[in-house]
Amino acid sequence: MLLVSFSKPFFASAAGEFQVIEVYDPQNLISTPLHYNPNYHGIDVILVYFSGTSIKKVQFSDYADSSFSNPLNTKVKNASDYGWSYFNGFYFSCNRYYLAEFFGASDNLLLRIKIQVTGLVNPTCDSSSYGNYDDMGGSESNSCNSCELFSCPGWSDYMGKLDEIKSAIPPAPNWNQVATTFRDTIVPQLVSDIGTLFGSAPSAPTEPAELSGLDTRGIENKVPSMPDSGLDTLGFTKGRIESEAPVIEERADPTGGWDISDPIATLPDFPSMPIPGETDPKGWDAGKPKETETQLPVPKDQEGTPDTGNAPTPSQNNDTPPSPGDNGNNAPTPNQADWNGTEYYKKHPDDPDGSGG
Repeated sequence: MLLVSFSKPFFASAAGEFQVIEVYDPQNLISTPLHYNPNYHGIDVILVYFSGTSIKKVQFSDYADSSFSNPLNTKVKNASDYGWSYFNGFYFSCNRYYLAEFFGASDNLLLRIKIQVTGLVNPTCDSSSYGNYDDMGGSESNSCNSCELFSCPGWSDYMGKLDEIKSAIPPAPNWNQVATTFRDTIVPQLVSDIGTLFGSAPSAPTEPAELSGLDTRGIENKVPSMPDSGLDTLGFTKGRIESEAPVIEERADPTGGWDISDPIATLPDFPSMPIPGETDPKGWDAGKPKETETQLPVPKDQEGTPDTGNAPTPSQNNDTPPSPGDNGNNAPTPNQADWNGTEYYKKHPDDPDGSGG
């Protein structure tokens, strides 16, 4: 929101003096602030311009003093009074106090200006009128005014930059001159460089001499002949073939034929995607082999209780477990004959074998 208040005079220029007392502009609709124009359609005025298309109505009054209590003239103007859709600007044309209020489409207050004008040199002092000038309003339209593009600020600067870019682009080459240079300069030099690098090609061999004394048996005088087929005199023509050819009889297929189905259309429906936490397979278990119930064998029912007999128990006796015989803890020696094979032992390490001899 813009709310401006001045206690001292504000000079827009040396020729026009005015004092802005209050500006209420919460939506920043003022695009060009209040300023002095000494020759606006032949009169000097204080001008202000707006942006957007929201201002539809203006109510303005002029006063003799700063109390703004007794208006001298009060006027209400709608943009439609001038054939416009909205106001683009407003001007003050008399050296007086002014209160101007600007409203939207629903009579909502959008903008308020309080001003004291004192420095107009040639004022019309007709605050009851408002000029129908093109820059004061406009119409909403979907059409594009292309002329406004060329009148936008800096257009000549933009065009000057394009001219600079155009001047910086080199001209197109003379392709005839390029081709001539390639033919007369580049190609001969290339051929010379390749010849220097690889050397010259060997000269072509001479044509061999004809064989003399060869017996051709007169084959050069013999011309093959083909027997006359007689096709030229038979009179076959395209018309005769089409008119005299037998008609091929069409035979209906007794089996009825077959239909070729659309493979895409015959595909099974794709099951919906599984959701975590659900146990329903939703068609994803199609083709799964069926589980068969295996019956374990059970014994047949028997009447009564089977006789299992008495469980065996270990025999009770006072048998003493066997122990190793007591031989005085004497280890056997090789010359004891009760040891099998001792007769083959060597008597001495130097003996040749175990014969004991």
